[in-house]
Amino acid sequence: MKKLFWCLFVILMLLLPIVALAEGEIPSEPFTWQYLATILGATAATLVFVQILKLPIDKIWKIPTKIVVYFIALIILETATYFTAGLDASSAILAVLNAGIVTLAAWGAYEVTFRKLDEKKE
Repeated sequence: MKKLFWCLFVILMLLLPIVALAEGEIPSEPFTWQYLATILGATAATLVFVQILKLPIDKIWKIPTKIVVYFIALIILETATYFTAGLDASSAILAVLNAGIVTLAAWGAYEVTFRKLDEKKE
């Protein structure tokens, strides 16, 4: 079972650049508003912000991490939409729905990459 998991993981990592190309040009800068407006860009930024903010939020408030992930994804998508295409009612509603997709993608990426490291530390 472990071999199957690692084979699927390697295949997924090899396909990731192809997915990035399917979304358009590979960005030459780390984050642009156009890149953050995509699912891939919003997921990457959400992962970064959650990893930075998770520990302070857990120490001050006991908010479940999945809720924090969703609201960070929502803020990123709403802001990126505002700066790229302009924010109206229909794009705001779509950003709310897309934030759910970004949350699931970010949570899945965390599970695949960081969970094993956390388990080894314990």
